[in-house]
Amino acid sequence: MKFTKTIVCSILTIMIIAVSAVFPTSATTVNTTEKTMSKYTKIKLSAAKSSKDTYKYKITNNSKNYVSVAFEDKGTTYKLHVTSLKKTGKTKKPLLTVYKEKNGKKTDVKKYRFTVTKTEKQTFKDVKINIKMSKKVTLKNIYAKKYRFKYDKKVISIPKKFTSKKDNRTYKIKTLKEGSTDVEVYLKGTKAKVGAFKVTACDIKTTLNKKYKTLKLKYNGHGSSNYMKDCHISLNTMLSNKKYNTTYTVTIGNEKVASTYIDKKKTHIYSVGKGSTTADIYQKIGKKEEEKIGSFKITVEKTKMNYVAKQNMAYYPDGIFGSGEMVEYLSPKETLDMKATIVKSLINNPLTGSHFKKKYYSISFKSSDTSVATVTSIGKVTAKKVGYAIVNYSIGFSDNSVFKGGCPIEVIKK
Repeated sequence: MKFTKTIVCSILTIMIIAVSAVFPTSATTVNTTEKTMSKYTKIKLSAAKSSKDTYKYKITNNSKNYVSVAFEDKGTTYKLHVTSLKKTGKTKKPLLTVYKEKNGKKTDVKKYRFTVTKTEKQTFKDVKINIKMSKKVTLKNIYAKKYRFKYDKKVISIPKKFTSKKDNRTYKIKTLKEGSTDVEVYLKGTKAKVGAFKVTACDIKTTLNKKYKTLKLKYNGHGSSNYMKDCHISLNTMLSNKKYNTTYTVTIGNEKVASTYIDKKKTHIYSVGKGSTTADIYQKIGKKEEEKIGSFKITVEKTKMNYVAKQNMAYYPDGIFGSGEMVEYLSPKETLDMKATIVKSLINNPLTGSHFKKKYYSISFKSSDTSVATVTSIGKVTAKKVGYAIVNYSIGFSDNSVFKGGCPIEVIKK
């Protein structure tokens, strides 16, 4: 009896081994991640991986092209860009499997199942614009397609061109005559209507934006302030609902604090000195008499000297040093006058009109590798040997502000 049991057990063991050889079992089970997308939208998926492994993907249940997939396998990350195309049924849903190959062996690492629902509707805000004027209108666009509009072309016009930022699309709507129209929004190349909004062209009062009730400006005490950021502003920026054929001007109480200039028929306000004052806004429509439409307060503070140097640097987006690649190339024993470049660019800048007297600043220098390049206290750089170093500089101003930068030096045999 025991002998018989032993034979049976042996036979069963052999059968299990044989079955295992024919149908190999996976060591790990890969869970499926469920993803729901509305029609015509995009989704990005990514995960970390070993750079030694080669990743690929396969997709099943996608015979009707419910989704399209773009796959990237670079370095230590894989990325999937999935676009939904058609609504899926209750049973057929695309299954995307990411797997790796090593020594001819395939191993599943991730699975995604996609459900595609109907096109998602959007809610857009209604718009009011003065007659014969334009207004930028930003609409959220989560779709993989551009918008298409249907509206009364006698009342408004919407150009095909737009600016995009992330999921937003900004269009410049222009009114042609008084009236209103519904704007129906469709996805280009489809019959999918995703929303609607109303545009009304009428007579709207021009007002001062609330955030400019107190206008804060900076003042450059060492030259012209017109070019500097935060030292000037266009009056048009401050107003809401500007009117057609209308001139807007400003009268400033104390012109030792701020003043105005006109460029291309637009009024600009700029700082003149430290302090505060009040200002009045006027509008003149056609041949009508000028009328006051609002008032605001101007406060001006003097900028730190390093802020002026930073604004000077803004005129050199590639840096003040460099021979085309933001690096100074020198050969051994060759020299470079760093101080002269700094003074011309950041201290006495002819482009911006900013000038600092010598008593207001001092410059110090330090090389990151003196075996490659040395620098003296007056900014004379000498190349020593082939290599790479950064000569850092620090401008100390009399108001205790500091501006720092560096000049990359690559010493090569020319």
